[in-house]
Amino acid sequence: HRGAHKQKSHNAPRRGMRPVGAPLAHLGAALVRRSMAPKRARAIASASTSTKKPKPVDDGDATGLWLLKSEPDEFSLDDLRASPGGVAQWDGVRNAQARNLMKTMRVGDRAFFYHSSCKVPAVVGVCEVVRCAYADPTALDPKAPGFDPKSDPTNPRWLCVDVKFIRAMRREVTLSELRREAAGDGVTGADGVKALASMTLLHRARLSVQPVTRAEWEHV
Repeated sequence: HRGAHKQKSHNAPRRGMRPVGAPLAHLGAALVRRSMAPKRARAIASASTSTKKPKPVDDGDATGLWLLKSEPDEFSLDDLRASPGGVAQWDGVRNAQARNLMKTMRVGDRAFFYHSSCKVPAVVGVCEVVRCAYADPTALDPKAPGFDPKSDPTNPRWLCVDVKFIRAMRREVTLSELRREAAGDGVTGADGVKALASMTLLHRARLSVQPVTRAEWEHV
């Protein structure tokens, strides 16, 4: 869950991290994020929220694999790429299961960046966890859309992580394609069923933070 959102189900797909006004890379024009952009997820621009850059790793060396969902009209893969250093704060998660999954993330973990709640939902890129879970500042900020008056700064109720842009997919892998693969109707036949039949995305579609197995990752 990222970005400002109306009151929805706690499992509503994550929206977007707040950009910092940089042009969107894929448009090639001086298009600046609109003032109505969400405020709950914020690009990391200050030393106080930054950490040492982890040693780059190949996907095959990642200790954990995930899928993170964001609504592209709120915060897209290109917005992450345009953030300072390609790093942004993945905040706004207000679902206990998603929060608990974030607690287990480690620096160096890789995640699929998934565009949700759009015309063509799809895996569009890869990002990397560069800071482990910490208190989500938007839950403590009365002016933030994600403010939670029950959240205690000494015992934070909601968490976030920092992620860094790694790359865009060579082509987008759509949700409909993943469903066909898992059903055995895709180009890989039985291999798709074996790899994707239990993929969380296909069974818990609204969960905004999801674990991904090695077999699922490699197949996608």
